[in-house]
Amino acid sequence: MTIALHRWGTERTGAPVILLHGWTMSGDIWAPLARHLAAPCFAPDLPGHGASTAYPATVEGGAAQLGALIAANGLHDATLVGWSLGALIGWQYLEQGGTGIARMVSVDMSPRPLPAPGWDFPMRNQSEPKAARAATRFEQDWPRAARAVAQTMFARPQGCAAMSAAQAEARIRARNPATMARFWTSLTQTDLRGAVVRLPVPLLALHGAKSRVYTQATGDWLARTAPDGRNRTLADCGHAPILEASDATARAITEFIHA
Repeated sequence: MTIALHRWGTERTGAPVILLHGWTMSGDIWAPLARHLAAPCFAPDLPGHGASTAYPATVEGGAAQLGALIAANGLHDATLVGWSLGALIGWQYLEQGGTGIARMVSVDMSPRPLPAPGWDFPMRNQSEPKAARAATRFEQDWPRAARAVAQTMFARPQGCAAMSAAQAEARIRARNPATMARFWTSLTQTDLRGAVVRLPVPLLALHGAKSRVYTQATGDWLARTAPDGRNRTLADCGHAPILEASDATARAITEFIHA
């Protein structure tokens, strides 16, 4: 069994940065951002994504893999950056007492992706029945689903300079449909609002001003709910500011690390 790990700047000094990618992607997607960070960077392929095969394709499996990664590499005082699904895994890891993390950055994510009574910050245009139907559709027609997912990633339909929508679609199509359906079910059934309330480290919530997945108000909620929270909106970005504005996203992360 394998944990595939992408590394950049391992010759650099300073506290490490751990980068957790979003659903259907893989760790190498962080390359445009990692070159802007003056720190050693570690980005695993999450379970069921890329070449990682060691843990279940669930949020809990991702948290277990994160703990193993931190222990195996002796990481401490790390900044954890989680994009979308990666943020859920980070919150889950910290909620269960995970160590080695000094601060966290969430990128365009909600701690509860589905609606609930009194909850105003779910995934756009989503519901429990729709999420269940989507999981079935993924297994029945993954190529069509891959195109739809890719089209929601960016502020512009064509994508961005770092990755076009067509390139994103090709990446998504390469994933195993049944595995992605299982992970989709896990992430959409997750509710980590309580974990944000109890978050033991400072949190920076970054959101794209033109995200078609989550509203900017989600970042406001995270900033005021975490014990030590703040947020920033990245202009002209959709759900993937790590690609659409990797330099500005890296600057925000760096300022947060040194704050």
